[in-house]
Amino acid sequence: MIRKVVFIGAGNVATSLSKALIDAGFEVAQIFSRTKESAEALAMYLKTSYTTEKNKIAEADLYICSVKDDAIKDALSGINFNNKIVVHTSGSSEMDILKPFTSHYGVLYPMQTFTIGKNVDWSQVPIFIEANSNNTTNELMLFAKAISPIVTAADSKRRKSLHIAAVLVCNFTNHLYAMADRLLKENNLEFKTMLPLITETVEKIKVISPKAAQTGPASRHDMKIVNDHLSLLSGNDHKIYELISKAIQDEQL
Repeated sequence: MIRKVVFIGAGNVATSLSKALIDAGFEVAQIFSRTKESAEALAMYLKTSYTTEKNKIAEADLYICSVKDDAIKDALSGINFNNKIVVHTSGSSEMDILKPFTSHYGVLYPMQTFTIGKNVDWSQVPIFIEANSNNTTNELMLFAKAISPIVTAADSKRRKSLHIAAVLVCNFTNHLYAMADRLLKENNLEFKTMLPLITETVEKIKVISPKAAQTGPASRHDMKIVNDHLSLLSGNDHKIYELISKAIQDEQL
């Protein structure tokens, strides 16, 4: 049974997940990061220990690697995991990237956006699990269900699709919010005037499909308005508006 956890990484995901685990009664025995400041900050927040040296990493039942995808191998290399369970939290990295490090490995992917300083309700966070054996799958399922009731098995292919969809609805959408915010500020307007519109859009797609919920000049094929808007935009803003408008129209053909 998993009771003691060590985190490899001290960023956004590690900060939120480690706090949720402590609240659920698990022991976060240690934080490892090559950056002393981030390791120390998270350890102080959790009231636990930290290290920046791989040969001083504590023993644990589970090691959670929560670093950038292209840093996973390097972060784990040289650590003695004593054949305990090692997981990463990536939406897109393959599970087998962990194979060289232990006989028991998997993925624990929480599909949510995390920012240090912003609390997340983990009871509403879907967690997707993959492991290299039935026993490890069962252990990770039991572990994940201690912090969220929404736990699902998903192989690498399905998880990648989930991650792409998450990037579209969260990261890309937030970039559009940033574009809108900049445009509004340039005209002495406030982004908060958009919040009722954003809220209604989210509420609507809870009851009808996103495609059915699509409105606006592109969905009406109102090219006079589309072209008028394009004439006021330049650079990437112009390209993005034009590309998305065309995509909306093509989707409705």
